[in-house]
Amino acid sequence: MNILVVHEVNYLTKPIYEFQILPEMLSLLGHSVTVIDYDDTWDAAAKEAAAKAPRAYPEAQITLRRPAMIRIPIVSRISGAIGSAVEVLRVLAKRKTDVVLLYGLPTVGLQTLMAAKLFGVPVVFRAIDVSHELVPAPLLVGPTKVFESIVFRSVAFNIALTPHLRSYIHAYGIPEGSIRLLPSGVDAEMFSPGPRRSETLARWGVGDEDKVVLFMGTVYPFSGLDTVIEGFPDLLARHKTVKLLIVGAGSDEVRLRALSEHRQVSQSVIFTGMQPYAILPDVIRASDVCINPFELNGITRNILPTKLFQYMACGKPVLATSLPGTRTFLAGEEQGVVYAELADFNAELGNLLSDKKRMNVLGQRGREAALQYDWRNIAATMASWLEEAAHG
Repeated sequence: MNILVVHEVNYLTKPIYEFQILPEMLSLLGHSVTVIDYDDTWDAAAKEAAAKAPRAYPEAQITLRRPAMIRIPIVSRISGAIGSAVEVLRVLAKRKTDVVLLYGLPTVGLQTLMAAKLFGVPVVFRAIDVSHELVPAPLLVGPTKVFESIVFRSVAFNIALTPHLRSYIHAYGIPEGSIRLLPSGVDAEMFSPGPRRSETLARWGVGDEDKVVLFMGTVYPFSGLDTVIEGFPDLLARHKTVKLLIVGAGSDEVRLRALSEHRQVSQSVIFTGMQPYAILPDVIRASDVCINPFELNGITRNILPTKLFQYMACGKPVLATSLPGTRTFLAGEEQGVVYAELADFNAELGNLLSDKKRMNVLGQRGREAALQYDWRNIAATMASWLEEAAHG
């Protein structure tokens, strides 16, 4: 199949998650994949980097198209939306496209639908979050809900990440038969158990005797890391060699660095910045406990973070706050995941670090559970559904 994927985030700079993994996996399954993204870096030179589009799998063949825009604050997003419409039309006009896989909604949803209808190409919508809860201004919530309703009703069918998102779409009056469920996944071959390599952590001053607590991903204000850092002195009182490794970057990093200085734990809280995708398995293998202390809010309520499966696939115990969208798939310790309220997070973290046998059992259970969510199986399911939509 010739598949067009459309989203409104940056393919090249966004931390690697489904948006890069699934299109590249579809490519590896033999499909021709074109991606239209949004260059929020305003880097005109990034058009040249588009030739290096594969992020997760270098052997994948991805054509990345980047809409034109006027690079002025506020105007950039509006002009980017117009540019996206032009780019979708250009792709559909120049090459036969069997199906469009649409991720973005507020900025690119309607124009993608209209362009696809003009060329008689079916659209499948992939729901990985509640779009109107992500818009930056309250005035945009109402219009975004209208866009949601139009998109949900107009596509061949919707594919929800979690049961909660499926219910959310159904609440718009969309028949259950038009909503399918497909969770996120993990490359269980790439992310697999293995030895702790001293050289992996030595670059950040972490030694063989240190206990490593790992957070991996974008550092959002709702990451919960402020709570972990605030209580880190108490954890150090129990485990003197523990280190918190924050692998990733984000808007809350400056505040968290200042907090670690204020709490006098900056020597034990290490910010690595963004790291190459290829080294993440070794980073996870070098950890003792992997965490996801997200606050529960409108953004996090219905999500299923890919990092959890990556942790689990490497055979590591996971400590996380309880998010309804996650708990549907990962009920608890039988799948290698311990849930704790944010207020009790550090206490439970200390308990885990004190119980090596429990950590080993959790790691084994997590690996077994993660195998059910291998990206190869999920990509094959997605491909079969896209083919179904393409042939009507």
